[in-house]
Amino acid sequence: MRGGAALYQTTTATTVRVQGGKGGDVVTTDGPYAETKEALTGFYLLECADLDEAVKVAATIPGAWDGAVEVRPVIDFGG
Repeated sequence: MRGGAALYQTTTATTVRVQGGKGGDVVTTDGPYAETKEALTGFYLLECADLDEAVKVAATIPGAWDGAVEVRPVIDFGG
């Protein structure tokens, strides 16, 4: 195993979309991208000061340009 992280529930999610593609308007909505039992297809682990910074970085991910990127905090178990 190379690594892993536990994510908070989908209710903590912020969904990021970039209307008009790369460089377009960044639109955020509260809540998950999709209400499904299992949908995680991969993830980026970002170290950001706050949600605003995480949204800014998420808007640079190509998936946000023609779809959506879901931003959720990682659970810190301490240690």
